[in-house]
Formats: sequence, structure tokens, C-alpha cells
Amino acid sequence: MDAFQELTPIIYRKNGIHFLHLRYGANEIPITAHWHNRIELLYITSGSLEVYLNDVHYTAESGETVIILPDTIHCASTGPNGAEYHVIAFDPEKFCNATIASDNYLLPLIQQKTWFYPITNHPEIENILKELICLSKNEGSCHPLTALGKIYELLGLFYQHCAVDISQIRKPDERFGAVLNYINIHYTEDISSKNLSEKFGYDEAYFCRRFKEATGTSPTKYIRYLRLEKAQQLLRTGRENIRDIALSCGFSDICYFSNCFKRQFGISPRTFQNLKE
Repeated sequence: MDAFQELTPIIYRKNGIHFLHLRYGANEIPITAHWHNRIELLYITSGSLEVYLNDVHYTAESGETVIILPDTIHCASTGPNGAEYHVIAFDPEKFCNATIASDNYLLPLIQQKTWFYPITNHPEIENILKELICLSKNEGSCHPLTALGKIYELLGLFYQHCAVDISQIRKPDERFGAVLNYINIHYTEDISSKNLSEKFGYDEAYFCRRFKEATGTSPTKYIRYLRLEKAQQLLRTGRENIRDIALSCGFSDICYFSNCFKRQFGISPRTFQNLKE
């Protein structure tokens, strides 16, 4: 599981909360498989997300919130109409204090002894999320403690309306996790569902079915998406020519790369590269 740990640090505001507002087109993969020590909430405002938490599939529609607890391997893809959502993230350890309530309710979250059902549309929870988003946009005029209070209120509502028996929670498949880790490292190389299934001792048909259960997409599409994300990053930040970037990301056919890039991002590699100049 350690191979999936997110190592990129995120920036928390003075109130200890991280906010993001994201928008993606149809059938994209905004979240590749990883885990972290923070609690992450995805509040969907339009479209839908197909979310996978420890290999269990959930669909989150507009108006719903995804609750991702610490140490949960997760990934997500957008639905046929794309998705727009807010990310609200915080480290529960930073919110612990010398109170009985903290010992009884925050420590179990950190120690994975408490679990919440991961999809909710409870109106009280949605209202608190909207208030937090509003506070994030007017941070200069609001005291940081106001947002902290909202986080505690939110956690209380999770316990009231979303708590489930921890014994019901499915644990991640460690063996299959090694497959995803291998792909995340070697996606620029010549890999396919055939040689991946052979390498890890799976029947190819079962492997492809199991892969889609865990990620919501096929091995081929997952690998292609990782390659395109890397290519986009290099086009944005590097000075290499498009051919070299395509080859370094695992595309041997430049025309195919250009077609895939335009289909994924709605713009050609050349036009995208020129935008930063």
C-alpha cells in the first residue's frame, strides 16, 4: 500500500484547510490511485464522478459529497457529462486537542477505527460545505477560527448521519495494488494488458475485468491517460519538441499521439504548447 502514498505536499491555509475548485470534461480520470493521511471531501456541483475507494465503486452525482478518509486508496473518473466539484481537505491530526471528544471521535478516524459511508447528500452537511466554500472565497474578512468551527460541526454531522460498522468495510486487494503501482511507475514503457496479466499471474480476461472494477476503466485507457497527463505536463513546462515528448511518454506514433491528445484535452499538442509562450 505504501507505493500509493501521495508524497506531494499540499498547502493548507491559516485555518488548516485546503480548498480546490476543479472542472473536468467527460470520461476523464482526474484522480489516479493513491492514498494520504488527510480527510478529503469532494462536493459535486455538476455532472458526476465514478469513485473507487479500496476497490469499491460508488457514483457521486451533483449535490452529493464523497467522504475520503485517511489511508483509503482511491481514484475517480468523470461521467458522460464531466464533473465540477470542490475539494475540501484537512489533516484530522491537526484538529486533535486535549478533550474527551477528541479522544473519542478524532483519534478513531486517524487510527482507522471509524468509517463513514462515503457518499452523502444530507442537507445539513451540504449547507456546512457551502458555508466553508463561501468562507474560502472571503478569507480576508473572516476569522480563521470560524472555518475551524465548521470542520468540527461537519465531523459531528458525519458521526450522526454517515457512521457505519467498520467490520463491513472491504479492505484493498494488496496483490492487485502491486499491478497499479507497476503501471504508475512503468506507464511510459511498452506495456499492455497481455503482458501485465502474464507478469502478475492473471488470466487476461479476468485481469481486464478486475482492473475495471478497481479503477473504472480498462488497462489500455488508464495507461493512455497517464501518458497524456505526463505529455501535457512536459508541453507546459519543458522545451522539448513534440515528437520527443510523445516518444518519452510511450507513444511511438506521433499522429496517434496528436489525435489522442486533442480528443482528451480538446486542443492539439502544438496549440497547447504555443499557449504558454
